[in-house]
Amino acid sequence: MKLVLVDDHRILIEGMSILLMDKYDIAGIFTEPQLALQFIKQHRADVLITDYEMPTMNGIQLFKAAREEQPLLKGILLSMHDEAVVVKQAMKEGLHGFLLKNVSKQELNTALEKVIQGHTYVSAELTQKLLRSETPPTVLSERESQVLRFIIKEYSNKQIAEALFLSERTVETYRKNLFQKTNTSSVVGLIKYAYANNLVE
Repeated sequence: MKLVLVDDHRILIEGMSILLMDKYDIAGIFTEPQLALQFIKQHRADVLITDYEMPTMNGIQLFKAAREEQPLLKGILLSMHDEAVVVKQAMKEGLHGFLLKNVSKQELNTALEKVIQGHTYVSAELTQKLLRSETPPTVLSERESQVLRFIIKEYSNKQIAEALFLSERTVETYRKNLFQKTNTSSVVGLIKYAYANNLVE
């Protein structure tokens, strides 16, 4: 398997190449994304291992451009930051692995093996962070759904109370609950959220 390694810190990328050269063919190491892309345009590569944060082009952008040249190319992103949003963006754009830069040699090899086999690999530490970042789906009670439908129809609290045989105070409580559950603060925001998350038909 031919690997291309990219990081704007030469000492890191040279160290990684030493760790991997006993099992893989290091086709090229680069400190500049554009040079790596130029190489990939002219030479076969199987896996691109790239830093995320680089001055002229980030790792996700580099992978997307390289994939246009070699559609079968697989990508592993390295980062110093364990931000869930970056991991999600990387996976959305088709990268196959995400590792922190403090990764051990053993985990680096495990990730490569999984990615080469066609799997996606995200380190356990990052997987836990992703799970914690997931927002559970909003679930409304039947009465809350009824109140929401009337709010969308621009009914006042008094009109909703009359339609559902409730007190206005009770309707106001349901309205507050809806704002809280959907993390919105206005009727317009509530309606947009409701349609975006399929809370109403």
